[in-house]
Amino acid sequence: MNTTPFGSGFAILALAISAVACSSGRSSDSEDNCVRATDNELDALFTSWNDALESGDARRVAALYRPDAVLLPALSVPMADTPEEITEYFGNLIKADPIARMEESVKYSECNLAYNVGRWVINANGLDVAARVTWVYRYEDGRWLIANHHSSVNP
Repeated sequence: MNTTPFGSGFAILALAISAVACSSGRSSDSEDNCVRATDNELDALFTSWNDALESGDARRVAALYRPDAVLLPALSVPMADTPEEITEYFGNLIKADPIARMEESVKYSECNLAYNVGRWVINANGLDVAARVTWVYRYEDGRWLIANHHSSVNP
């Protein structure tokens, strides 16, 4: 069964809803202050995240997230929405020697906001776990930080 059209449609719908919400007048960003991520930059953000994970330093991983970020991980039930909870989650995950790889993704960027949505495989304790993943990045203070990270095991 081919689920690509549904998955792509869902990702596009989510991006469209976010775009409308962000352009509803609540944003104080002018076009002069807009930074847009390229596909290569989004790939590099994933590589930086994976390198931080492989480093074994949970604080290094958590430093890639905004202070108000939300993490909905595939390999844990609780939601992590504080820097301490995000650090604790990655501290536990790191014990499983994780390595992640993107299988397929759709990237999109607008004014100081970027998305990387797709399918990935995370290997933990020597076992591959195929999952869907979404990263939402916000550009602030000269760098891209993760605002939302959601992953769920493939059905």
